[in-house]
Amino acid sequence: MKLVRSFLKNFFPTLGLKNSPTVRYAFSFLFSIFAIVSIAAVSGSKGSYIKITSSMPVVEVGTKFSLDVYVFADVPINTVDISLLYPEDTIEILGIDKGSSVITIWAEEPVVKNNSVILRGGTFKRGFVGEHKIATIKVMAKKAGTAQFFTDAVNLLAGDGKGTTVKADSTQAKITTSIYEVGEKPAGTIFEGSVSVIVVTDIDGDGTVTLRDISAFMSSWTNQEVKFDFNNDGKMTFRDFSIILADYFSK
Repeated sequence: MKLVRSFLKNFFPTLGLKNSPTVRYAFSFLFSIFAIVSIAAVSGSKGSYIKITSSMPVVEVGTKFSLDVYVFADVPINTVDISLLYPEDTIEILGIDKGSSVITIWAEEPVVKNNSVILRGGTFKRGFVGEHKIATIKVMAKKAGTAQFFTDAVNLLAGDGKGTTVKADSTQAKITTSIYEVGEKPAGTIFEGSVSVIVVTDIDGDGTVTLRDISAFMSSWTNQEVKFDFNNDGKMTFRDFSIILADYFSK
């Protein structure tokens, strides 16, 4: 209740918080949304998956950007072996940052060869559960066109002492970046060969704002990570929450 009241004070600073029909409606609305998000978080946690996110879905030739690789584990995982393909004619791999990786023991240093990025390593003891970053891939756009990054092979092993293979959904492990010539104005983000308007609140990059995006936003809020600052004021506030909700309900 205190959290919601704090939200309302930030979003409706001129309204009183006692016996206001608008505030009572907002309370009911927010509680409904929180309930939906909670359900989404629970339902979305079933099954391990790998995903890739981009810092910039549309870039100009010569621009540097980054791609983050994540693994969500619904059971303890202590070994990952991931191979990612990329078009070497349109983008160049500048380096691989593993400083914030959940991986603590690398079977080999992350390597780029044959237009593939290979990430192989593990963790101590039983491993990790939940969503964790594996690596950040630093990239530069070198030619106009569409650059698609996707998984070629994924092998996750459980930390059960038996090396049991863990199946992982890779539907979120494919991301497309539109690269335009210097001086040209981009028409929008290209997904699978079609043109659409850029939606910054589409956190998982699947082309639409869903409960999974709202769940990711709420998770970041809970962990006090300023990852989704949609209005660029340097912090995550209820205004950012209202932006992602507006995009969700307008779909």
